[in-house]
Amino acid sequence: MYSKEELVGKKSIYYLNTPTRTARDLFLYPTAVGRFKYLPGYSLKRNRYDSYLIIYIESGTMEILLDEKYQIAQEGTVIFIDCYKPHAYRTLDGCTALWIHFDGKMARNYYKEVVKEKGHIIAMGEGSSFSSNLNKILASFDNPSLEKKEAATSILINNLLLELCLSGPNPESSSKDAIKKATTYIQENFDREISLNELASIAGFSPYYFSRKFKRETGLTPHQFLLSTRIDAAKYNLSNSNMTIKEIASSCGFEDESAFCYCFRKRVGCAPGKFKSK
Repeated sequence: MYSKEELVGKKSIYYLNTPTRTARDLFLYPTAVGRFKYLPGYSLKRNRYDSYLIIYIESGTMEILLDEKYQIAQEGTVIFIDCYKPHAYRTLDGCTALWIHFDGKMARNYYKEVVKEKGHIIAMGEGSSFSSNLNKILASFDNPSLEKKEAATSILINNLLLELCLSGPNPESSSKDAIKKATTYIQENFDREISLNELASIAGFSPYYFSRKFKRETGLTPHQFLLSTRIDAAKYNLSNSNMTIKEIASSCGFEDESAFCYCFRKRVGCAPGKFKSK
């Protein structure tokens, strides 16, 4: 069937599938599969569409909404979505993609394992058979001479998921690198005032998304991490230098000695002078 969706190319094809009871009980099975040419500006938001969705980007780019921020999937990458939950994706410049909605008793377990280890956007390496297997599934519907054997299709879907499990580093790891840049910047500049906007800009995120991502990666808010770094530096200077408490407060980025002593006592459990005497 040819798609009639808005901003989808006229020759974009898709097929729907109603699995047998045997397939529902035993196999992984497709509920829809297709190849679409998404035109610039295409956007989709859904609250629910009972299945799991794999999109393989053949050319162009597509964006998926993750943690309230759109993240880009490049050519040769796979997007993996749990459509039982609200989801959204779009393309600003257009793209061509193979896609499959699938389900089955093991589908959720596969989804959880892949996303936990690889994220929602997975880069497929050279020599990957991913697009070939996805094309085989599409061809089983497209070519009337090929029998649509549910067991064989289940094996192909299983191969897709296994390849995702065994794929290389995922693009989402770049967000961890961005947070690492921010923590390194804090550790090198803790002696002066550092704003949230400044850190978010270094990481390349919006301040809101950066704050959430930072806490997820470090267990602390950016402000807490900054204070912790300052206190660690103060403890080192108290133990290894003859600097006065006032000098240490200034060198560690505190406004004055009073603010330093208050923060130190709150976090360490004793006054700086007492810590030094120990």
